[in-house]
Amino acid sequence: MIYQFRLFKSAGMSASAARSAQGSAVNSPGTLFAFSLRMNSKSSTESPSPDDLSGSCRASLQPYDQTVFIYNMKQVILVIDQGTSATKAFVYDAELNVVHSHKIRHAIHRPKPGWAESDPQEIADSCRRLIDEMMTFCREQSLQVEAIGMAVQRSTFLFWDKETVEPLTPAMSWQDSRASEILDRFRKQTALIESKTGMPLSAYFGGPKFAFTVEHNPEIKRRVDAGTAFFGPLSAYLTHSLTGTPSVDESIAGRSLLFNLESGMWDEELLNIFGISDTTLPPLKPTCGSFGEVSDCGAPLLCVIGDQQASLIGHGHQESGDVAMNFGTSGSVQVNSGENLTIVPSLLTNVLNSTESQRSFMLEGTINSVGSLFRWLEGHLGISHEDMKWDSRCHGTTPGVLVPGMNGIAAPHWTGEFEPILSALDDASPDEIVRAGMESIGFLVNDICEVIQTDGDINIRHITISGGSGRPPLVQFIADLLGQSLYTSADRDMSGLGTARMVVSQAWPEKIQERETAIEVEYNPIMSSADRDVKITAWRDALRQCGTI
Repeated sequence: MIYQFRLFKSAGMSASAARSAQGSAVNSPGTLFAFSLRMNSKSSTESPSPDDLSGSCRASLQPYDQTVFIYNMKQVILVIDQGTSATKAFVYDAELNVVHSHKIRHAIHRPKPGWAESDPQEIADSCRRLIDEMMTFCREQSLQVEAIGMAVQRSTFLFWDKETVEPLTPAMSWQDSRASEILDRFRKQTALIESKTGMPLSAYFGGPKFAFTVEHNPEIKRRVDAGTAFFGPLSAYLTHSLTGTPSVDESIAGRSLLFNLESGMWDEELLNIFGISDTTLPPLKPTCGSFGEVSDCGAPLLCVIGDQQASLIGHGHQESGDVAMNFGTSGSVQVNSGENLTIVPSLLTNVLNSTESQRSFMLEGTINSVGSLFRWLEGHLGISHEDMKWDSRCHGTTPGVLVPGMNGIAAPHWTGEFEPILSALDDASPDEIVRAGMESIGFLVNDICEVIQTDGDINIRHITISGGSGRPPLVQFIADLLGQSLYTSADRDMSGLGTARMVVSQAWPEKIQERETAIEVEYNPIMSSADRDVKITAWRDALRQCGTI
């Protein structure tokens, strides 16, 4: 009897294998190819089973003169969102809907004051576990993973072995200020560093972390001198670990203080300042392109991007002056500044997104302590994590100001770690202190927005807010300080969504469509201008008290 075989690409079949089988048809769901085969059977009613077939394809097997079952596999992409305290994974379809997701937490260790670090191997293993779980889900649901993207926390750096890809140091977190003690030696080059990188000299960034580590760790210095160690951001280590190919994307490279924004290359003068050879750094790549094939699933990694850049893209803000604010463990205020490079002192200028032929930029102000601030308040006030529920504690007022120095202050003041200042809070209740902590986040947002408008000469337009810490009392307070309406997004994972946008644009350029960010709530200012002025004056007095301004 003659049987007709129709073979379909399976969820476990690599993209390259499918291309070998059917060329460009890998980008079309459904049948890869069909063929006829004469088979001998003992009777005309005995049909061979598809389960007997081996290989990476499924088959529908029917007699040639019968109707053939057509099995269509839906194409999806996989996104990894690697953050400060957890790694998330998402499966998105071509319309940017989340099909499946999961999260794995990891520990942050603080062995000394000012130090904050994580185990990079633990994070890499979490990424692999999540990829494996997503692939299992896709196989069970007959979904085909076409490509992968990855958003990663940015100013977290480490050393690792070039050959074995084994970490040689912990991942020094973006919260880590251990290099503060050596910053003075670079002060004379501050203006040069900022003019080339768009970043202020800070212990939180890569160059100082490199210099501090090789000075205090003889074994690392030996490895660096021998040319056997890489130094780079966590994203580069994860890319190397997952694909076997080391590379640093441009949106995160700026956090090293070694990346020249204008040339798009490692800068020789900056390398000399921090004593780094370019052979110690992984090669640079645009945020979108081929980063290699992820060994655990065979799908290409088409985008690696900073988590906050991904968040701005996730909000869908495409015009200069569009602002996205994201609040999680930390916070970020990002404004799209277009394709023209604009450097503003005390803010961060970053590559927003890039390809081989195009590069766009954003201005950003980072806030070190948001979710982590409330963790600190739990210990300071003796409130359990389960009982904190900070947003429910912030509906009243507060008589004083809290300046959150536990992780230092980033934009626009740039200080190292210091003991938090509690001003006019001696007789305050725990809830009033929590409210003061929450207000400190709003004050820093206001300071950043003032610099964007005055020094950056950018008119702030539409503002949307996302992130797990972007809760109603905080959003309302920010609206009051800015005197401007704000919108919260119904999309909860903006970094994941932004990364998905980039991957879809690479994997299926013919399918890409604009997806409007779903607005959840509009917040309008309700505070009087007089009350606002009193609040801001008290905040600035507290900053003067701790020597910040």
